[in-house]
Amino acid sequence: MTIANQDYETLLTEVINEVNAMRNKYDAFSQFTESKIAQYVLERKPMANQIEQLARDLAVTNAQRAQIQAELVALTARVDKILMQRDKARSRVKFLEATRTYRLEQKLRSLVPQFLRTK
Repeated sequence: MTIANQDYETLLTEVINEVNAMRNKYDAFSQFTESKIAQYVLERKPMANQIEQLARDLAVTNAQRAQIQAELVALTARVDKILMQRDKARSRVKFLEATRTYRLEQKLRSLVPQFLRTK
């Protein structure tokens, strides 16, 4: 056997060993990838159910928030209306108390009990 043939066989053996090593690495990577995909699929189902439940809960919460917001708007309008009525009534009372007739009536009320007592 010549040196060139020995070098060729050595080189060929090294290439075959490298190819086998690469194939083993590819198989290991492929198994790792398949196990991760299987793990993902198994974890995804419960998570999908959980996400679906959370989405339903969020929809219910949003509906409740919208209802509370509508009630708040209605109650605010009602309070504003009541406050406006109160302010109108106060204004009317102030107006009536400022009239001459009211002042005269107040004086008469204070005099009538004294007048009845003197008899």
